[in-house]
Amino acid sequence: MKKNGDGSNTSEKNVKRPHFGIFSDVHSNLEALSVVLEHLEHQGVNSYLCCGDIVGYGPNPNECVEKVRSIKDCFVVMGNHDAASCGLKDTAWFNKYARATLHWTENVLKEENRDYLYRLPRMITGDNYTIVHGSPRDPLNEYLLEEKQFLENLGYFGTQVCFIGHSHIPFVVLSQSSKGGIEIKRLRENETIKLLPDNRYIINVGSVGQPRDKDPRACCAVFNSEETEFNFFRLEYEINKTQEKMHEAKLLWKRYQT
Repeated sequence: MKKNGDGSNTSEKNVKRPHFGIFSDVHSNLEALSVVLEHLEHQGVNSYLCCGDIVGYGPNPNECVEKVRSIKDCFVVMGNHDAASCGLKDTAWFNKYARATLHWTENVLKEENRDYLYRLPRMITGDNYTIVHGSPRDPLNEYLLEEKQFLENLGYFGTQVCFIGHSHIPFVVLSQSSKGGIEIKRLRENETIKLLPDNRYIINVGSVGQPRDKDPRACCAVFNSEETEFNFFRLEYEINKTQEKMHEAKLLWKRYQT
């Protein structure tokens, strides 16, 4: 175990797997998660990376945690909603939608699922990848949105690529050592990116359960670590079913419309 800059632990996972399915920000959306995992299985992945926030917002926290727990070779980091749901983060920091569902989640979460979330690491480092929820510098809280932040965060991880979530907006940041600058662009559906050896990358894989880029479809990705190739996907799921569950649970559900 290594210590991060914020005093939390880093879990070292030198997992040499050629094909990773990557997802983030499930937010208790069982319908979206089920579609994503089925798609990734069909892509032939044999390991999984989850960039946190299994719970929050949605109506199926226990089912989603249990589904992720059941995946063989799934490496998961803690998100800010995960931390709040097990008492590690004050809910006063969250917006009203998040706060309301977090209080509900705290009440319905099974003890074994709460304990699982409590024990999640904040960062995982593999042979050529890092995963965090928010940013390498501040894994639980920081939203990476501006060029200055991206440049500063390059010094907080040592691998070629860092996969993140948190903002629910899929994008890739490319740092070119030969030019000294960075390039930021949104990820497109079915886009394939070849990671070049002289470059470094921060890739936001978007959100499974609550995308915020005006496209309600679930996000996920495949990373072939042997070929250093990244593929991004958008998937339809039964949004109405998730909305109905939220309405029945008296959760604030309108944000699932877009």
